[in-house]
Amino acid sequence: MSDIGPGPNELPQAADVEATQSGSIGITEKSSGLEPTSPAAPTTPIEARLSSQVRERPGALEHLAARRPVPELDPDKPEIKERLNTLRIEVTRLLTDLRWKGATVRDTAEQIIPLLNIGSVQQWKNILIPYLFEVDRAGNLIPVWLQIIERGDPEDLPSDSNPAETPEGRARRFAILMLGNYKVVETAPRDTNMGFPPRRTEPSQTKVAELPKILEKLALDPNSSLYATQSLSKQGTAAALEALVHALQKAEGWAKVDVVEACLSLNLAHLHDLLIANGLEHVGGLESYIAIPIYQAISLEKYLRDKNGNPQMSKQAALIFAQVLQESMRPPLNEESSLPVAFEQNLPALATALFEGARTNPTWQNILAVHKFALLQGRYWTSISKGELKDRRIQETVYRCLVMMNEIERWMAGPGRDVLLETLKGRDSAAQIPVLKILSDLREPRAISFLLTTLEEATKLADRQQALLLSSICDALAHLGDRRATAVMLQLVQRVIDRERRSSLPKQSDNLPNGDPDIPGSIVYGAVIRACGILVDTTALETVQQAANDFDPYVRTQALEALKRLDSTGESMHSHQIVRAALDDPRNAVVQLACQLISQYRDLDAVPALRNLIATRPLLAANAYDALRQLGQ
Repeated sequence: MSDIGPGPNELPQAADVEATQSGSIGITEKSSGLEPTSPAAPTTPIEARLSSQVRERPGALEHLAARRPVPELDPDKPEIKERLNTLRIEVTRLLTDLRWKGATVRDTAEQIIPLLNIGSVQQWKNILIPYLFEVDRAGNLIPVWLQIIERGDPEDLPSDSNPAETPEGRARRFAILMLGNYKVVETAPRDTNMGFPPRRTEPSQTKVAELPKILEKLALDPNSSLYATQSLSKQGTAAALEALVHALQKAEGWAKVDVVEACLSLNLAHLHDLLIANGLEHVGGLESYIAIPIYQAISLEKYLRDKNGNPQMSKQAALIFAQVLQESMRPPLNEESSLPVAFEQNLPALATALFEGARTNPTWQNILAVHKFALLQGRYWTSISKGELKDRRIQETVYRCLVMMNEIERWMAGPGRDVLLETLKGRDSAAQIPVLKILSDLREPRAISFLLTTLEEATKLADRQQALLLSSICDALAHLGDRRATAVMLQLVQRVIDRERRSSLPKQSDNLPNGDPDIPGSIVYGAVIRACGILVDTTALETVQQAANDFDPYVRTQALEALKRLDSTGESMHSHQIVRAALDDPRNAVVQLACQLISQYRDLDAVPALRNLIATRPLLAANAYDALRQLGQ
């Protein structure tokens, strides 16, 4: 679903699968038996699962901070009232100087910026914006707000700094929010000068009619979209709505998230089709931030059934539903936990509509959603059977969905898998990675020969997207358990990875920066090493050992993880040497793995190095002490 896969310096998330040995998706209660092919769904919030590439996108830091709860301010507290009263006096003075005494827009902006450095934008906006509007209902400060906005955020900020927490950044965001108040400008009669000189006309003064276009441009910038979209929805005019619709079709990343939320806040039914059709486009890695609010606000049932006769909307609705199911995959074991988002709507009706649409017009999108639904049902039913899940609302919903599960399993075992295999062989770049994950979950053996052929045909790495596809193929082959894949994957490394050059480079402690030309190679190299470890094929040991000396910490991490399985007892002396050398690795995560392997190998010769680690790297002392304890030292 996402066009952004795991970052090259992260451990890719395993598939969300608990498949039986035959690849069945039936509902069974397991008290013991085979180890699942992948871990349970992640327990962390959406934010914690974002890839490093998504976190480094423009506006990411600010958007994540804005979604965290902040203490609510009480406008009736004396200290808050005092600050607002002082602000009113100063802003009124500046407005008077601008309107009647010939002050310039630039000078007024210079003086108002420090006044707006009042505190967190998220805390103060609901109090401050109405208060400022009471002072400037006539819109005389519009040119000042535009002047502040045009100045932009401070330059050369550290990468981990939030521009919304700087004085200039706060003023700019409050200024954008102020624009949402102005629909009609009240113009004072010309003959009412109250003893002051005539108001100086600013040639740059912008009419209110132009504000929606200005806000539309700001809505496309992820550094200002959070506030521009709120202003457009607050204006609520035809021009503002038109600006939001234009932005919906052009926005990307965090800006797209903001535009969708603003459109939904208007609660206009005629926007639903557009939101369904375009909502998930150009938001790679941020699908949950869009799918969840759409699911909560729009009934997907008619779209899943394809009653509108629009296959594109049906496909997009299925992807939205699949994303919501994924976010609800972990049963809430605490009775006080909030209801998983999938259960906020009529899940049985939605699942029925989805399955009807899939049988009538099967696509990889609705098959993906059916697969996610089956996984969710299996996990929740298992939790209910064990007496862990006690929420009656969820129990009743799961019971109502059970009646269709046998039919879903039969269909997925036949027509569903056939469609997935045809899609995979069709080489649709957008479909291949999600389809691969489903076939891997289902342990579909008919995919193996095609996957091996695809690896054999790869002679060079063109870009990151190709690398992600090859990585997904390696993961799928590993989970399918066919050891024929080992030789093919090792040959792939020889063709597309310059291992000697990479090993000669200084070892990096940090993730490779976005755009680094070595990232595609790291993705494929790490995937091959990881897959060889899962297959436990010792013919790959030499390649894994060499990867432990790679310059990229992601690859080195994968290599040590693979060593745990490929040389679990440390029979190779070279493995011992590699692990001891890894105690000096600049990446803490690699050193932590090395400590674990030293314990696993019972390597007493590494004791001096562990003691040195305690003395020289205090952050890793606990890991070294634990290794010494397990060695009896």
